Amino acid sequence: MLRELISNASDACDQLRFRPRTTPVILLALLITLGINSVNAQTKDPAAEAAAQLKVLLDEDLDAAFRRNPIQATVRGVPGYNHLLQDLSLSTLEREHASERRALERLNTLDAKALRGQDRTSYELLLDKMGLAVEAQQFPDADALVLTTLGGLHNVLPRAAQVTPFRNAEDYRDYIKRIRAASKLAEDTIARLRLGMASGWMSTRPVLDRIVGAIDAHLVEHVEQSALMSPFASMAEDIPEAERASLAADARRAIADDYQPALRRFKAFILTDYRPKAPEIAGLASFAGGARYYEFLIRARIVRDRSAKQIHELGLSEVEALRGEIGAIAKEAAFKGTTDDFIEYMRTDPKFFFDSSEAVLAAYRAMAPRVDPQLPTLFHNVPRMPYAVRSMTPAESASSAAANYQVGSLALGTSAYFTINSLGYASEAKWRTETLFLHEAVPGHHMQLARAAEIEGLHPWRSQASFNIAYAEGWALYAEALGYAMGFYEDPYQRYGNLQARLFRAARLVVDTGIHAYNWPRDKAIVYMSHQGGVDQAFAESEVDRYFSTPAQALGYLLGYHKMRELRARAEAALDARFDVKDFHAAVIDNGSMPLAVLEKLVDEWIIGSAPMR
Repeated sequence: MLRELISNASDACDQLRFRPRTTPVILLALLITLGINSVNAQTKDPAAEAAAQLKVLLDEDLDAAFRRNPIQATVRGVPGYNHLLQDLSLSTLEREHASERRALERLNTLDAKALRGQDRTSYELLLDKMGLAVEAQQFPDADALVLTTLGGLHNVLPRAAQVTPFRNAEDYRDYIKRIRAASKLAEDTIARLRLGMASGWMSTRPVLDRIVGAIDAHLVEHVEQSALMSPFASMAEDIPEAERASLAADARRAIADDYQPALRRFKAFILTDYRPKAPEIAGLASFAGGARYYEFLIRARIVRDRSAKQIHELGLSEVEALRGEIGAIAKEAAFKGTTDDFIEYMRTDPKFFFDSSEAVLAAYRAMAPRVDPQLPTLFHNVPRMPYAVRSMTPAESASSAAANYQVGSLALGTSAYFTINSLGYASEAKWRTETLFLHEAVPGHHMQLARAAEIEGLHPWRSQASFNIAYAEGWALYAEALGYAMGFYEDPYQRYGNLQARLFRAARLVVDTGIHAYNWPRDKAIVYMSHQGGVDQAFAESEVDRYFSTPAQALGYLLGYHKMRELRARAEAALDARFDVKDFHAAVIDNGSMPLAVLEKLVDEWIIGSAPMR
């Protein structure tokens, strides 16, 4: 080895034509350099190299995720995205597709066998995500389906006004830039929709009517009436008065010059150009290749081992079984009448509903002292991030009446929020208080999302960009079921609330697959949802339009719940007396969000590691 190094160094000197007097010094330096490089080549750590390559890929995808949803970056306190809205331009779409293909190629060449621990899990998650993302490129017509009742230009900025942490003048300036970006978002959305007009993959007219209604809720005669001005009503105290006035004036101009005109142009396009060509009814199966795309969505976003037909049949059987359980509760409550009569009674009798906004908030805030002390009996780690119950603003209520959870930020010191529509108190049933709190707050979404944000050793991609609807909502439904062991649902009416929530999710399985696999007309879907799902007509209509606009999304709730229950039953059977519910919960939620298939693999590995040696 030494003879070879000296020879190589001498050759290098000859090639550089060094003078004889300096050659020994240069020769020594080159000898040392070549020796160090040779040692490094022999001692290079494959695990460290693979981990470094993986980190680059995770960093890139985290950035891509925040660019697709920059408001989440703002909420979590991640700098650099506060001025952005999602970029839906066709050029960006093309770049994203190319980036996904390159990432998959790089992942496939990475030495995955060298990865250990959480790096190995992160690799599998990213490989799974990129493989499905590249596969999704086989369905380019689906890129035109960008309108949903859940989110878009019609409600994204009012949401930003509500969730953005405003701490200094720069936060307000970024927020104003975000308002000005509405014009580009409108034009980019229109460009995507024109693709659908050419291919036939278009949103239905009832969905469009809901989006136009949401736009109308934010079109104002005077700028001061806009929900986007709400952050300027009480500004950060350390901002000088003159600067406050200047920022507020800039916001008014942005709303008047950019936001309001963008909404009006977008509404005019929908009504004049798009809606006349849109179908009245259109599940995915009605589009060319749409049935195959729906099966892909189920496999990619929900579960790997069930077809639309199997899910439809599962939903039908679940609805029948749950209605039987509700019938038993009716008898327990000494109700005289059929199951349908009991559901109607629970849905319409005024005594089961709140009589003021204050009463709604008081009921939900009273839940925390009942639940929080029990969490250490179920979990090894309770999130440090606080949570609070808050009411929707009038603008939020106009966009969506559904309760929701928003994670906070440890970096910013902001609380998480469980938001309830207390303004709609007359429609808020008392019997769903326990179930809804356990679902949205603890041990549901807050326990899962806030815990993920605090896990040490995880790349932030795992807690901030890795999201799976079946995992997230499946856990929240599983958390509802924990209420039985925690002493909740002792009141038959609260127990009805829990069963009715599951009945509603089971009906979703039937209706979503009915729409997108069997071309159910809207009226049939609404009738099934209201009669079998036990909800009122108006709510059934809004839910059905949601399923038309976001195919397969609603399947994740009950299918995720079934997987959580299946994994727990498997662990209890395998471990018997060794089973510890806190260990099981750690295995499920201490690794961040993930597809159910990956979760199942991790839980199986945990079971093997926890089982007695034989």
